[in-house]
Amino acid sequence: MSSRGTKRIVMAAALLATSAMTMTATVTLAAAQNTTVRRFDIPSQPLLRAIALFNSQSGIQITAEGGLVSDRAAGAVSGDFETSEALGMMLSGTGLAWHWIDERTVALEPLGQAASGDVLVASFSAGGSQKAAAVAGETGAQALPEVVADGERADESYVMGTGAEAGTTRITEKEIRARAPGSGDANQILKAMPTVQFRRDENMATREDIQDIRPSDISISGGRFYENLITLDGIDANARVDVTSKADFAEPTGASAQALWVDTNLIGEVTLRDSNVSAEYGRFTGGALDIKTRAPKREFGFSSTVSYSSDALTNFKISDGSRESLDGELPAKPSFEKWRYGATVDLPVSSAIGLLLGYNRSQARVTYSKTAAYGSKSYGQSSTSDNFLAKAEADVAGDLKLMGQFSYTPYTSESEVNNSIDSQMVSHGGGVTSRLELAKSGQTNWSLSASFSHSDTSRDAPGTHYTISSWTEVGSGCSTSTNCVIGSYGDIRQWQNNYALTGRWSTPLGPGRLSAGFDYQRIEAMRSRLEDNYAYRTTTARSAAATIVCAQPDSLTCTTGEYALTAYSLYQAYRARVNLDSVAGWAEYSAEIGDFTLRGGLRYDYESFLGNHNVSPRLSATYALPWDGWSVTLGANRYYGRSMLGYALREKYPDNYTYVRKGVTSGGLTTYSDADWYLSTTNRSNSYADGKKKTPYSDELSAALSARVLGGSLRIKGIYREGHDEFTSSAGEKVTKTLDNGNISTYTQFVITNDGYSKYRGASVEWARSFGKHSVAFNTNFSKTTSTNDDYMANVDDDLANLMVSFQGKVLSYSELVALNQRPDLAVPFIANMTWTALWLDDRITTNVNLRYTDKFKRIEDTTVNETIDGSSYDVYDYVKYPRSIDVNLNLQAELIRSSYGVLTADVRVANLLDRIPSPNSTATAQPYQYGRSFWAGLNYRF
Repeated sequence: MSSRGTKRIVMAAALLATSAMTMTATVTLAAAQNTTVRRFDIPSQPLLRAIALFNSQSGIQITAEGGLVSDRAAGAVSGDFETSEALGMMLSGTGLAWHWIDERTVALEPLGQAASGDVLVASFSAGGSQKAAAVAGETGAQALPEVVADGERADESYVMGTGAEAGTTRITEKEIRARAPGSGDANQILKAMPTVQFRRDENMATREDIQDIRPSDISISGGRFYENLITLDGIDANARVDVTSKADFAEPTGASAQALWVDTNLIGEVTLRDSNVSAEYGRFTGGALDIKTRAPKREFGFSSTVSYSSDALTNFKISDGSRESLDGELPAKPSFEKWRYGATVDLPVSSAIGLLLGYNRSQARVTYSKTAAYGSKSYGQSSTSDNFLAKAEADVAGDLKLMGQFSYTPYTSESEVNNSIDSQMVSHGGGVTSRLELAKSGQTNWSLSASFSHSDTSRDAPGTHYTISSWTEVGSGCSTSTNCVIGSYGDIRQWQNNYALTGRWSTPLGPGRLSAGFDYQRIEAMRSRLEDNYAYRTTTARSAAATIVCAQPDSLTCTTGEYALTAYSLYQAYRARVNLDSVAGWAEYSAEIGDFTLRGGLRYDYESFLGNHNVSPRLSATYALPWDGWSVTLGANRYYGRSMLGYALREKYPDNYTYVRKGVTSGGLTTYSDADWYLSTTNRSNSYADGKKKTPYSDELSAALSARVLGGSLRIKGIYREGHDEFTSSAGEKVTKTLDNGNISTYTQFVITNDGYSKYRGASVEWARSFGKHSVAFNTNFSKTTSTNDDYMANVDDDLANLMVSFQGKVLSYSELVALNQRPDLAVPFIANMTWTALWLDDRITTNVNLRYTDKFKRIEDTTVNETIDGSSYDVYDYVKYPRSIDVNLNLQAELIRSSYGVLTADVRVANLLDRIPSPNSTATAQPYQYGRSFWAGLNYRF
């Protein structure tokens, strides 16, 4: 997309957000009534934390004398209730009373003590601030819980859902701040989750990985990294274009599966759904990850942050295998610098309207070196991720809220091949989001939102590519190897637009509640090459140099008396555009019948690209056990995936042509002319030429036990999934084509099939507790993930499935071997996690220690050895062992200055605290280094 087009998109999205904020700036606040029905989602947890959630979800402020709510547990509140009903459920049995002070404030006191006169209390808001307030006593107190006035308390490490929501986990803003890595990657916070897997090689310190500051790829409950539903403020943030390909002549540098993202400095909450997912969510076969930017505050506030890391703050490690392969000749260690900085401003437009403005930048600059043949010259490459955020919320009435959001998150990354010159490529990412939502709470509640997102995954690169022998004058000044490579493969434009309209409605019906909703998306994807690209090669023989004559003026393709290039590939200009309409509707009913809570739902999905009508049932049943806070939940669910438009874009690629020329010899001289080029061969990239396909889906059975144990929350969960009709690439068929010159060219045409299959079995145990200034969580996960293919461009065909191989002395088919094996990545069989957050010295110091342990395991892999059995030769497969690893990280935030002018905090984030080798069995030699202990150091200021 041209810069002018990009500006139009940004302006259009900004106009939508500006309209939202203008509307929110003109509304007025109506009085909140205690009869207002709102939606509450407050898990059972320590009372202080529950009150903070209640404040946030109800808009009501709770006040109490200090010490009233210490060491008390709140009951769970989930559903739509009047404010007083929710209070009663949350505080039942706590021995406290409450009464209204005004329309927005509730006071707590011991049960049986009616307030009389003025009482000095501590007032707690959702953000945890406190102030003195005089409370006029009233009669008619009701039983209510207590609130502690002795400063901040540690948030739960994460909040576990229970019952039908046993597959849901939520991480709060305070814990995000405490646990976020120095990089600001929100996905890394999920390392505390037992059902989330990361790539095994993520700690390899290659220069490319150091420079890449996009979000980490993740697998949820056995899904592939591109099979998750990731939303940012409710906006679909998934890439529909191809996310598996590496940069080459036809492909951009490679889109991330998560097309849109923001830094953790701007995030207020992260919610993970890994199993038993409500019918409200679809278009995934992995898990659903909802990232919310933080809400505007209703009081003025300002914050800024800056942090830094570099090779000087990093200890690089190298495995014994790599060291042995290098025989002591170690390459230079990576050289890099990374910066993160940003600021936020909260502007209370009025008591009813809050506005948040935020900016954050992450930048990495890495030093590379050309190969020895190209002079070993050093050169720098950088990646930059910018986040601009504007968000407004307004109370239109006591039960009606209007919200508007706009973000602009461009990403650029430079790359240049180290064995070429003039080949600088700049790839793009990120984009624009904008959303407007109107939501009503009450016995019957509803919400309606409209959103727009745009992601740009284009690349900029030089438009012509040359390969010239190094014995030429041009080549000798470039490279000492056989050839000199100059230039690249030209600009590729690629973007995706998503227009969405979403509605949700819920009302009491009979003994339970009926919820329903719809989701419409219009998705547009475009890829284009702006102009023809030429890749010249095949230099004439050095012995014929004196006989070369160029019919045209000397150029890189021909120089008289020296050389001529005699072949080139033509990559034609094109524009491929694919649109699809996605329509979804869902309905769900939940009811309590005695000790049982039942939830049943249906979801309908249709996408015009695949043309399939898909209906997925979602069922769960919860039984309340005799012990307080104990329940068991069983679920049976089906999840349908989504169309990946990378296939359709490839189908629209034009043919690629190869031209050659022969010189005309006369009088001992050979003349080369541009008129002599003629078509030699043609080929195509993979296509999706054989029509519609089925929609991949996953069937799930789940079981969960939720309980209160040792003052904390316990969750034991089992998940079994089978994935069907998954996308794979076939081995293709041979296609013969007659060229314009009459020659015959044969090439392979690949097609996409539904031959893929996967299976996931996982069992996890979790326990989390918050006590005073500390919160801890421990969990483990045992799992096995098998699949026919790692991604949708990998082949699964009959020839490969029927290939016979040798495994431990037996001859098996390759398909039998796959059934025995573990997926090659994002699928470690056993992991254990721990996270501990603590507040020290009057809350001036916050620490977090988080640990992830991955046990040793083995996979069946090709040993590259052949053996003969009964006269036939077979490839030998055997177990390859992967050692255990442990990753410990430490975050520390210490207040340096606390005054009426604000708070200045030092921030240190230490990764790999124990300085261990992350991948002990690595044998990498070109870039063998791995991250050892590394530091991010910074300062934060808030007012």
